[in-house]
Amino acid sequence: MGILFTVCTAIVRQNWTETDQHMEYIQPYLDYFSANPEWAIVVIFLIALGEALLIIGLFVPSTAVLVGAGMLVGSGHLPFWPVIIATCLGAIIGDQLSYWAGRLFGTRLKTMWPLNRYPGLVQRGEDFVRLHGGKSIAVGRFVPGVKAVVPGIVGMLGMSQPFFIFVNVTSGIFWGAAHVFPGILIGQGLALAGDLSGRLLIVLLVLLAILAVAGWVIRLLAASFRPYFDRVLKWISLWALARRSRPIQRFGRAISPENARSTAIVVFVLLAFICVFALVDLLFGLVVGQAVSNLDLSVATLVAEWRNAPADELMVGLSMLADRPVIWSVGAVLVVWLFFWRLWRAGLIALALILSGELLSAGLGLIVDRSAPVTGPLAGIVMTDGTFPSGHALMAALVFGLIAVLASHAMGSWSKAVVAATCSIMVIAICFSRIYLGADWLSDILGGLLVALVLAALFGMVIEALPARRIQPLWLMGVAALVLVLSGAFHISKNQDAQLAAFERPVQLQQVTVAEWTRGKWLDLAGRRIDLAGPAEEVFAAQWLGELTVLERTLLGQGWKVWPKWKWRDAISYLDVNATLKTLPPRPLLHQGLKAKLTLTRDNPTQPGRRDVVRVYRSNFVVDGSPVYLMSFSSEIARTRLSLYAVPLTLRAGRELVEIFDQQLSTTAGVKVMARGNDPDKPLFVFGAGK
Repeated sequence: MGILFTVCTAIVRQNWTETDQHMEYIQPYLDYFSANPEWAIVVIFLIALGEALLIIGLFVPSTAVLVGAGMLVGSGHLPFWPVIIATCLGAIIGDQLSYWAGRLFGTRLKTMWPLNRYPGLVQRGEDFVRLHGGKSIAVGRFVPGVKAVVPGIVGMLGMSQPFFIFVNVTSGIFWGAAHVFPGILIGQGLALAGDLSGRLLIVLLVLLAILAVAGWVIRLLAASFRPYFDRVLKWISLWALARRSRPIQRFGRAISPENARSTAIVVFVLLAFICVFALVDLLFGLVVGQAVSNLDLSVATLVAEWRNAPADELMVGLSMLADRPVIWSVGAVLVVWLFFWRLWRAGLIALALILSGELLSAGLGLIVDRSAPVTGPLAGIVMTDGTFPSGHALMAALVFGLIAVLASHAMGSWSKAVVAATCSIMVIAICFSRIYLGADWLSDILGGLLVALVLAALFGMVIEALPARRIQPLWLMGVAALVLVLSGAFHISKNQDAQLAAFERPVQLQQVTVAEWTRGKWLDLAGRRIDLAGPAEEVFAAQWLGELTVLERTLLGQGWKVWPKWKWRDAISYLDVNATLKTLPPRPLLHQGLKAKLTLTRDNPTQPGRRDVVRVYRSNFVVDGSPVYLMSFSSEIARTRLSLYAVPLTLRAGRELVEIFDQQLSTTAGVKVMARGNDPDKPLFVFGAGK
């Protein structure tokens, strides 16, 4: 995970201005890798090599590291060709070493450590090679589990060296590119996000890190614990069979690893038991103890500091994927799928469990009162009323959990692990969005997940009797994903604006009189724009007192162009490297995490290829019922990054722009100057609507 950590810190350093306070611990690490990129290349090579070695590849987080390396390439911190060559060479040499081990030891290899610890995996690898022949080398690189043993098995079975080299080299190059290029695209996206807002970048990096670690851990645990679990079951089974009691003997036969379904049933029983115990403990703590725990408050306070307007749109979209219209559409796919294959009982049970999830969400909410007002540092920041458990977390985990249980019923261990990790990542992303938006406490999320896991475990026990061949897991996953995308896109396009308004951070307004304001209170407002709570950016040279419609109408008459409020789709225009400032929307610069309420531009009359920009932000002051807005002045030029996208580069505006703006408004009918100052680090003018 070191490369992934490096890319996060590297991109943050590029866009985060608070280096002195927040980067002091990781700065030496980052500086070392920046000054010595060859060590990063060595790490990339060793990871790709380890991923291809016998058995060792099961435990190497190659995808996360290599995608992270691609992110460093995409963000401009590592060179392209050394990274791609190191990745491909590592994969090729690792497979070659495994092949030589198979040729050297022959069939004895299966009895040697570490292959003798994984007889089931070795057998699946042999079956895979016999089924696919020579192309098993290329195909096996992308198949979880067997990819760690296929090169050794083909060597053990006597595949010729020239043929192996040809397939190994060609597939190794393709495998390396398939891992690095997605990372390059992600790195470009993060670099673009950093150009738009440092705080947005932090949110995206945290979310990516959580998803990457969670997916890898879940996949590793789901695929690796089977041999140890079978060993425990075999020991318990032998003990039970040695007893004289017939019921105990029947129990021993039921849980014996020789029983094909025993492991899955025992896992689901244990999972349900553990989750019920944890849920009871959580409920006891919430009902008897405090309604909101210290951990809830700590997590909510931390995440509240990350709030920003572009990330709000992303997180609201993720949260909406668990709204009833979307999640019930996906759940209907599962039920209809079972009915289509005439698995009537399983379909009815799935429907009953989804309905039970809705009922439990409502019923438990009546038991736990989370409506205590939020005080302290979260007052006016976190909007949650703390409904326990989180309905979004519960229903998302339940529906995706049921689909994962059903789809993996017909799969091998590593395929089960991939399905579990994929569905878990989706659920974790939705849960993260709910915490980020302040819609649910962490304990609400945990309660929803525990309830969903209990219900999913019950479903897993039921379907163990189903014929696996009738489920068609890949088609089920594909149809469910398609319905999720279509229903989610439709729901978000229709309702996102309303949800954004509902989740907008409340502002604690301060009421003052006009007399207080003009006597000097206006100087108490922030003198400069603050993006990431770091060093101040451009000066708020002017304030506007009144409604924005008057200001907008006035500036339009002075030759300024009003831009619509920035949306994510506006980022598409940045992908045109030949775009000019006339077509590029101004960057959505934030002030304390909030977008500008009004953005205007005009071509700079003296410098071609440059434009002047005025951004108007809402403050938390109200003067005799009229809102106060802060106006920042800057200039922009078009900048191309890595010949892949173009974004406006913000420059500090000269004093002449502020003076021209003052002259324009001061001589406009319907606008009056209410106050003036002379401190360059403070607002210089207060304008207002008046006669």
